[in-house]
Amino acid sequence: MILTLTPNPAADQTVWVDRFVPGSVHHAREAQLDPAGKGVNVSRVVQRLGYPTIAMGFLAGEIGMHVDRALREEGVNQHFERVQGQTRIDVTIVDRASGLSTGVYGPGPLVDAAAIESLDGALGVWLQAAKVLVLAGSLPRGLSNSAYAGYLRRARERGVKTILDADGEALRLGVEERPDVIKPNRREAERLLGRALPDRAAVVKGAREIAARGIGAVVVSLGEEGAICVSDRGVWLATPPHVELRSTVGSGDSLVAGIALALARGEPIAEGLRLGSAAGAATAAAPGTALGSAASIAALLPKVRIEELAV
Repeated sequence: MILTLTPNPAADQTVWVDRFVPGSVHHAREAQLDPAGKGVNVSRVVQRLGYPTIAMGFLAGEIGMHVDRALREEGVNQHFERVQGQTRIDVTIVDRASGLSTGVYGPGPLVDAAAIESLDGALGVWLQAAKVLVLAGSLPRGLSNSAYAGYLRRARERGVKTILDADGEALRLGVEERPDVIKPNRREAERLLGRALPDRAAVVKGAREIAARGIGAVVVSLGEEGAICVSDRGVWLATPPHVELRSTVGSGDSLVAGIALALARGEPIAEGLRLGSAAGAATAAAPGTALGSAASIAALLPKVRIEELAV
């Protein structure tokens, strides 16, 4: 089983307008609303690929009810604690004329101590059956920046593999607990290292520095350029197949889903990169905040190129 913990899930809404002009009133030609949050998306992709998963976290208000209902309709098992307030809405406005997107992300609810304690108890139960724990996304108000570090310690004590996909102080503190895999994008890796990573060589060097802190594998996602993975077994570049790019939302989460499946099955990290790259490309080709389907992932899988880099 793959557990995903998304402390600050969301409903992702995409609206398409003919031409976006700040300060003007727009009439959307099309709209789409999907359950979201990094770990939630990981569970959605894992479920589509036929592996058991449970999505965990906190939900609030009517938006939380929508996320709950949408996940149930997709067949995604879940365990969310209810809190006061409102689950956030992340809005993406797509300008059809330019192809550019503008994102506005909501703040999320305040999580109280009782809900945190209740989720801790549930996590302890589900970790007994888990092979992989994915910790992903931002932290809501009420959770400290050290929350992911604490969850990582608990998983390690139970022999559960871990993947961390976070940013800022939550990522820095989490790295100190030596997760099996971390998956920053280029900007997140730059913030962790405190310097720019302008080219592939710099990304490889930076990822090796991070891995030397005791991380099993560091996967740096580079958008359309693919992803670089550094571990003690080597350095790989995963290049996804070319697709008609419709949205990048959820592509990184789809990459994490493939890596999580490889960990759960005991497969080499390169196989996780291959599956994750196909899933990420399938999601990039899907409209708005939709994720790639199992059929589209399978069709793209043979077209992924995995190259071992000489360092």
